[in-house]
Parts: sequence; structure tokens; C-alpha cells
Amino acid sequence: MGDDDIYLCVVNDQSVQINPARSTGRSHPILNSQFPINDMAWRLEDGVTQCSFRRNIQLPEYSERFDLDRQYYIFLADGKAVNGRIHKHDQQPLITQGKVNLQGSPKELKGSRSPGYIKAHGSLMFIAWITTANIGVIVARFFKSVWPTTTMFGQKIWFQVHRILMAATVLFTCIGFILPFLYRGGWSHFAGVHPYFGCMILILVILQPIMAIFRPNPCAARRYLFNWLHWATGTFARIIAVGSIFLGMDLPALDLRNPWDTLVMVGFIVWHVAAELILEAHNYIITSKARKREEDKLEIMDSSELIDPQGHRLKMMILTIYICGNLTFLITLLVGISLT
Repeated sequence: MGDDDIYLCVVNDQSVQINPARSTGRSHPILNSQFPINDMAWRLEDGVTQCSFRRNIQLPEYSERFDLDRQYYIFLADGKAVNGRIHKHDQQPLITQGKVNLQGSPKELKGSRSPGYIKAHGSLMFIAWITTANIGVIVARFFKSVWPTTTMFGQKIWFQVHRILMAATVLFTCIGFILPFLYRGGWSHFAGVHPYFGCMILILVILQPIMAIFRPNPCAARRYLFNWLHWATGTFARIIAVGSIFLGMDLPALDLRNPWDTLVMVGFIVWHVAAELILEAHNYIITSKARKREEDKLEIMDSSELIDPQGHRLKMMILTIYICGNLTFLITLLVGISLT
């Protein structure tokens, strides 16, 4: 808010004071009791405050006042008042979906507390760090042996799936990073550490494809250094992203409903960790079987999973169930954003 035509309805004891006001930038509204408003009325009932008044459509003698023969967005902000003095509202104002014709007939207005830029930002980050990044990591970590020779466009299918999903993660993160700056017009000093986490995540996701471009040959002596650095960078980015999501969900510009947003994210984390633990346990069991067969001097192939085709089917079943659950959590959070 800033440089707006403001009308205050302030509850003071058991009465309501109705005053016009004016703000410059993000400063505290300045009352203007000399400004003429008529037919003032108010009502307090069941914790709901209602107030009404009349004013002329045009006020040429008050240049700071808007002419009401034009269309405007309406902001409705609420917060606490002490001894008749208002304090900063603790949540984003409710903003009409479009400009309103104030001379038109009365009608029910619809609005949102979250601007479109911020909704898009949250949606893109959810898609990137709940779905595309995590599925891409699981495929690369656990499914190399499931598709050892199957190719797509000249590359192994697991690698292509991993590359496509991680490229989507980078794209969604970069676009999502820009949107809050477009909305705020610069850096936000009211978002706590959330934007700092965002900067760290952006740096890490840009480093990942750069490292991948210059990765050494799989047979190179120092390939293990790339593997560890690639894993560590990606894991650190995912951890920071989860923390950033928890912080961002409760910022005033988005402010998803508590406590369901936190419960959904906790549920997703449990779901993802459980899937990785199950796949890790499955890998351990298959590897143990392969080692036992090796000890018995039975012929084994490079991929321990090829000894047990049942392992392929189980892994695919786990992946399918995981993706269904992952998408359920994602859709729930996206619906929550649409309802803000």
C-alpha cells in the first residue's frame, strides 16, 4: 500500500470512529478530519465491524483524493488498534480481483490476500522442490540398474529422465526467483531470511548444470570427486529448499492457512523419506544376495538387480506409488495457494 485514498473504521471501546486518511509510500496513515464525509454509520455485532459513509464523487479542492468516477482496486486491511490508533496490519490486505466501478450497483466482490506474482512464485517453487527435483533424484539414485541398456535419444533412459526433471527444476526455480522482485520492485526487507535462502538455492541450482557440463569421463580417476560434489550440492539445495518453503508459507504475502500447510509439508517429508529408506533397504537386500551368490561362486552379472527380475517390478511399483503420493501433496498445496 502507498499513496492511497484511505478510509479508517477504528473500534475504540464500544464505538467506531470513521476517518479519512492519506499515506505516502509505506508511512503510517495521516488522518484528515477536515475532509467532508457524510451520513456516517457503524455497527458492531459478533466481532464483526461494519461502517458506511457518503462522499462526493469529485472533490477538486482535495487534490489528494481520488475521483470516484473511475475504476480502482479496493484494498481491505485489518489489524489491531490501541486507544484509537491503528497498528500495522499483520497480514496481507484483501485485494479485489479486478478494478471496481464505484458508481455501479451494489454487488458481492471477490478478492485475494495473495498477489498473482506471489501465487505463481509459490506454485513454481512447490512444483520444483516437491516434485521434479525429488523424482529426478530418486530415478538417478535407484533406477540405473532397472534400465541398464534402454536408451532414449541416444542416452540411457534413467539419465534422460533425470536430466529433463532437473532442467525443469532449474527453469522453475529461476522463474520463481524473479517473480517476487517484479512484485516488490526490489529486495523485500519484510520477508526475513526467506529471500536469503532463495539466493542460496539459486546459486546451487545454477552450479549443478555447470558442473554436469564439465564432468569427467565415467572412467576418469577423479570422477568420484564430481559424484560426491554433485550429490552434496544437490542434497544441500533440497534441504535449504524445504526450510525455505516452511518459512515462505507463513509470510504475509502468501500466508497459507495454519496448521494444515505445515501438516501437509511434514506429511510430504515423511512420505519422501520413507520412499528413499525403502529403496535403500531394497538395494541392500539385493546387494547382499548378490554377494552371497558371489561367495558361492555363482555367476553374477554387473547389475545385481538383473539376477532378480522381481526386484525390477518392486522398484517400479514403489516409484509409481511414490509419484502418486508426491502429486497428491503437490496438488493439495497448489489448491491451498489458489484459495488464498
